[in-house]
Parts: sequence; C-alpha cells; structure tokens
Amino acid sequence: MSVFEEVMSRLPLASGEAFAEFILKNMATIVLVVFTLVLWIFLDRAACRVIRRLFRIAEDRAKLSMRGAEEGRVDIVIYRMATLRQLTTQLARAMLGLAMCFAILAAIGINIRPVLAGIGIAGLGISLAAQSLIKDVINGVLIVVEDQYNVNDWVRIGSYEGTVELFTLRLTRLRSLEGNLIMIPNSTIQDVINYTKDWSYAAIYVTIPYEDDYAKAKEIMTALAEETINSGDPQIYSQYAFSGITDYLPDGVKFRCLIKTAPGYQWKVGYKFRETLRARFSDAGIRFAYPAASNYINRPVQSSASEAARCERTDAGSVGKD
Repeated sequence: MSVFEEVMSRLPLASGEAFAEFILKNMATIVLVVFTLVLWIFLDRAACRVIRRLFRIAEDRAKLSMRGAEEGRVDIVIYRMATLRQLTTQLARAMLGLAMCFAILAAIGINIRPVLAGIGIAGLGISLAAQSLIKDVINGVLIVVEDQYNVNDWVRIGSYEGTVELFTLRLTRLRSLEGNLIMIPNSTIQDVINYTKDWSYAAIYVTIPYEDDYAKAKEIMTALAEETINSGDPQIYSQYAFSGITDYLPDGVKFRCLIKTAPGYQWKVGYKFRETLRARFSDAGIRFAYPAASNYINRPVQSSASEAARCERTDAGSVGKD
C-alpha cells in the first residue's frame, strides 16, 4: 500500500494514536517530501539568481563590444536582454515547478505514468477550451521573434499608449503617462506603434499668418536646427530636414523641421526647440497663427427706379410743408 492510499484509508479516523502511527511508519517518505519542497524553493531562487547574473554578464559584454557605438543602440540591446531575461526566468521556474510536482507525486506513491497520460488527454481538451490562451502564447512568441517591442519601450497598442513595464507570453503590461496600469492580452495585439525603436524624429510643426515674413521664419528655424545638432549632445544625430511649406491653412502657411535623435529623446529635443523658437520669433516680430474669422456684410444695391421714386416723394413732401 502506498503512502497516498494509506492516507486516504486513515482519513476518517480521528484518533491521535493512529495519526502518530502513520507519521512514524512513513517518516522517511514525509522527510523526502519536505526535502523536495525545500529543494524546490532553493532551486527556484538559485535559478533566478543564476539567470539574472548570466544576463548581467551578457549585458556587460555587449556594452564592451559596442563601445563607441551610439548610446541609443546600446540601450536597445539592454532592453532586449531585459525582455528575454523575464521570459527565460518564467520558463525556468515553470519547468522546475513541473519537475518537482512529479517528484512529490512519485515520493508519496502515486504512479505518474497514468498522470502523464491523463495530462496528455486533458491537454487536448484544454487546447480546445482555452484557444484564447494559446493565441496569447503564440502571439507572444511572435512578438519576441519579430522584436516588435521590449521592456521600457514607449508604444501605442490599439488605443492604449504607455511604457512597456512587463512582457510575458500571455500579456503585455503598460504604464500610461498618468500612471495607469494597462493589461493587454497578446492575442488582441494587432497594430503596434513603437516610438522608441532604433531612432526617432523630433517633429516641429509651425504655422504663421500669411502677412508675416516666411523667409525670415525659415532662416530662424534652420539656424536653430543647426545649433541643435551642433550642440555636442550624443543623443542628437548630425542631420535635420527642413520640409518647407507643407500646407496652406485658412489661418496661415504651415511648415516643419525634423531633427533625428536617439529613440525616446525626441520629446526632450522638441520641448527645448519650441521654447527657443518662440522666443526668437517674438524678437523678430513673427507671429504664430491662430484661428480667426472674417465677416463681410453685403448691402443690397437699390435700383435706379426705386431711388428716383424715393427722391420724388421726398421733394413732394418738402413742397407741401412750404
């Protein structure tokens, strides 16, 4: 009789003597189970530490091998490793937990072969019932393989936008600008906009009234762009693009300037550029356009016949008074 069968047979008994007899008789098995649980906890923590240390060593080697490369490129590699570290840790813990559960079942006398067969049959049924979960996992694998985004990337997924705080094979967790936590199952992810991938553009759009000097505004804007890329900031790349007039709007002419930056650095560059541009436009007397409306009053033109009749009535009235 196995330990499991003996436990089930003695379960209705409330006698402390019977329980003590059971403990003494199966002391070796109980010690083995407790040892397995302790070993499980130890190996789980050790595996997390080993994986963390291995990825830290890999990050240090990547930094050394990419010495002299663009800082944004190094950050991308580090974020990529952080994502893979999370997935590797989750898979290692899941596999360790499954192995320890089988070890405990075998220790208490349960034949795991029928259990494995049952798991296979149950897996078929679960795969039919949990199709959404399977889609989550498959799509999660595709996201990793295609490198769509990594931890710490700023992305827009559907109508949600935020920093990727956690990524698993089942879901993606975003933290919005307001601090809201957003959970998105991977199976629902279709359209992804990654604002911090490889490189970015600080896009500055300006609209000035038609009456103002466009040539002067262009000169100021391009000079400021030259100063920005020559500032020595390694996060700002040595090129910009002035697109000229992009549209004629009801309130003025619209033009833009694009400055290439490291991923995620475009917002800081854009904030500073707009503040400086506003001050220089103000000094040069160039205004920013704002919505305005012009109203025209059209008076109806009276015919010559009606005007003559009105004059006759006026003259007649004057004669009568005299």
